[in-house]
Amino acid sequence: MQYFGVRMLGVSIINALLMIYIFGSHISLTPIYTDATNMTFAVNNDFLIQNTSSFIDESAIMHVYGEVKNISNKTTTNVIVKGSFFDVDGTLLNHFQRTCELPTVNSGGICPFEILYIDAKTTNRVKDFKLSATGIITDESKPTTLKIYSDNSRLDILGFYYINGRISNEGSLTATNSSVVASLYDKDGKVIAIGRALAEPVNIPSGNQASFGMAVTEKSQTYKTKNYSLVAYSDQGVSSPLSVMSK
Repeated sequence: MQYFGVRMLGVSIINALLMIYIFGSHISLTPIYTDATNMTFAVNNDFLIQNTSSFIDESAIMHVYGEVKNISNKTTTNVIVKGSFFDVDGTLLNHFQRTCELPTVNSGGICPFEILYIDAKTTNRVKDFKLSATGIITDESKPTTLKIYSDNSRLDILGFYYINGRISNEGSLTATNSSVVASLYDKDGKVIAIGRALAEPVNIPSGNQASFGMAVTEKSQTYKTKNYSLVAYSDQGVSSPLSVMSK
């Protein structure tokens, strides 16, 4: 009986240490939100930047999330979001930029983005950032030949947010290099994380479907998810965004 009691005590200690390991970084991480402008027009007034948020991870890297909306009447490609980061006195600390998640953004379309501020020595000095976007105009818009379905989603004990679904190719051509982008939103409608996945199979014949599964791993963010949106993309077409309430 004494051995059994010691064994149970050991199991309890191991379980406690496991819970600390799983949730410890979540407790110690405090997402940092700036006073950045949530809507900033680009110089050429072709884009609107909206639903931005930011947080600093355990590696002292700041993640800036948001959406670029193409408010022009032209399709654009290679949309780049540029961020300028400032301290409390308004002094410029650094510039960083990144392309948005979709190669082509139709007129009226929305493309999520994530900018990484990787200057770890000055991350904690960032108090504001300003964003702009630029792109290349093209005459080739992407037809809405894909349809996306969300079959299920869940947040697991490790903080990973899993999304599973299907892509249907309703066009006349095989959809090649098919992929999915997920935007996770908090209760205020701000983008808090982004997920990416390839279709299986990645090339979808006309009239067929392919499955996808993704795990969004930003565990300091995923627990705040209230809803998410999905967009499918291929070389031949795109889907309309699908908005899904988180369960």
